[in-house]
Amino acid sequence: MGASLPGWASWPAWLAAAAVLARAAPALGRHVAGADREALRVLVVAALALAAMRWFNTAALQGVMLHFLGATIATLMFGAGSACWVMVLSSLAGVLMGAAWHGWAMDFLATGALPVAVSAVASRLARAWLPRNIFTYVMLHAFAGAALAMAASMLAKAGLEAWLGARSAAAYLAATPMLMFAEAFFAGTVMVLVVVYRPHWCRSFDDREYLWPARRM
Repeated sequence: MGASLPGWASWPAWLAAAAVLARAAPALGRHVAGADREALRVLVVAALALAAMRWFNTAALQGVMLHFLGATIATLMFGAGSACWVMVLSSLAGVLMGAAWHGWAMDFLATGALPVAVSAVASRLARAWLPRNIFTYVMLHAFAGAALAMAASMLAKAGLEAWLGARSAAAYLAATPMLMFAEAFFAGTVMVLVVVYRPHWCRSFDDREYLWPARRM
């Protein structure tokens, strides 16, 4: 079902991944420098949890890698820059488990960097154009952002597989709607629990904006 990536194509992927991480490094540095012990512990635990989720990769069809991303959760909780580095660990876990899509660099770009970027843009647009309340935060930043992030990841995979002439492109397209809903439900549920019980863990959520008594729901 799957097709191998040409050897020459791996170099652009590695360069692109390195460029993304270099750009994200200052944000991670600021995050770590300004974080207390609890915040650092949350960052490490979240990174390990998202990496462990790669254990549940599904490969019912040979060469088709289907799994949860968690990129929207990382983006909302830690910011886009730090989230990219969190997703690095997830892709490395995929490599170790034999479930990385066309190697570490391509896997990171398709399941880490791209979903993080889509989540960040969706969140920024929601903040700019819509009222700030708990409903819009959960439904748009988390649910909708996660669905769009998954769609971008799956369509990118399908596009590359189609370019390689692999039949797995159709499998990725067919699985996209189901995984969009699953990712949205997963991310939305996690973010509801975070903003209700531990809002200080989430960099994108400010209760003075989203839960201010004077604001109408």
